Amino acid sequence: MTEMAHQPMEKVVNFVTVEAKVLSKAMKIATAIVEPRNTIPILSAVRLNYDRKGLVIEATDLDMTARIEVDEIDGDGTWSICLIARDLAAIAAAAGTAPLRIETISDPDAKPTAVLSAGEATYNVQAYSPSDFPEIDGQRMQRVEKFTNGQLAAMFKKVAFCISTEETRYYLNGINWAAKPDGKRFAATDGHRLALCRYSANENEATFSYIIPRKTVSIVSQFMDGADIEIFSVGKGNTIVDTLLELKGPGVALRTKLIDGTYPDIDRVIPNKENHRLNVRRDEMLTAIRQATAIGAWRGAAIRLRGISGRMRVETKNPDFGTADVCTSAAWPEGAPECGVNSRYLTEMVRNCQGDIRFGMADAGAPLTLSDDDKDMTRLLMPMRV
Repeated sequence: MTEMAHQPMEKVVNFVTVEAKVLSKAMKIATAIVEPRNTIPILSAVRLNYDRKGLVIEATDLDMTARIEVDEIDGDGTWSICLIARDLAAIAAAAGTAPLRIETISDPDAKPTAVLSAGEATYNVQAYSPSDFPEIDGQRMQRVEKFTNGQLAAMFKKVAFCISTEETRYYLNGINWAAKPDGKRFAATDGHRLALCRYSANENEATFSYIIPRKTVSIVSQFMDGADIEIFSVGKGNTIVDTLLELKGPGVALRTKLIDGTYPDIDRVIPNKENHRLNVRRDEMLTAIRQATAIGAWRGAAIRLRGISGRMRVETKNPDFGTADVCTSAAWPEGAPECGVNSRYLTEMVRNCQGDIRFGMADAGAPLTLSDDDKDMTRLLMPMRV
């Protein structure tokens, strides 16, 4: 019997053509997820998947994976390829409004390659095998919650400024999404300040507590603003994975690992009563803080709020340059104790309020509460020694 001569497999060219501006928009999400500097080359890439359903771009940083649908003009074949995220984004941005064609050559005897062309420009770019692209395993399971009309992104923005950036208490590096007997809410704290947003009664008596990482919060706030978003649990087999959630919006599915830890019992620090209340205009408060911290290229953080002659004063003391005293038009409640706070924290909290603000004080050692017309919000600022 004669042995058949080896016949090399024929090369197959697949392609997809998209509007460059549409691809550029999708790549903004992808590059916000992909870590730009990575010792593992595949983690600097996105995976392009094309079949009869259309083009999908996947991006990951190992803690979060996004699947982004991209409308195509035309295409052919069923294929996948990995391209460097920053290069693909730059090519799409440079192409402007022109159509962008991506060709892949399927050759088992050669490394993956891709040719991109837009107008008079042609690029031969480095590619990687799609089989090397990491995935967060699991299947989408039942829906946990649905948020409409940008509600989720809006609530994230209300509390995200209080997320901690310190790694020592890693469980504070995100937003706590919880269902309690008294309702459902989002909360963030760094141990010095707290923002809590209640959004719904807990009619189905659900009980859960998830910690959504800071980066996931940022992606949703920036790129899914105004969108309807459904949140699903993720399972492996018939078992729900407690440390994974999937957020599904129009054209984007975001699967994220959660922070594995126990969020502190923030209800214990929320005052049950306010013995003194102080009404102040938002812009006036911001101006007073700015003026009080102007002395001597202010490097400190502490300011003092106290009443003199029935008016609120904002004061600072710098041992090298002297003191500053700013009088406001706000009436100081009789008998209210003076209060020392972090000026930067107070400024940020005031900026996140709308219109007139009400300060609440229980006693000298209790947190300062800030409220405005948003009845769903609770804001606390811990006092500091001045």
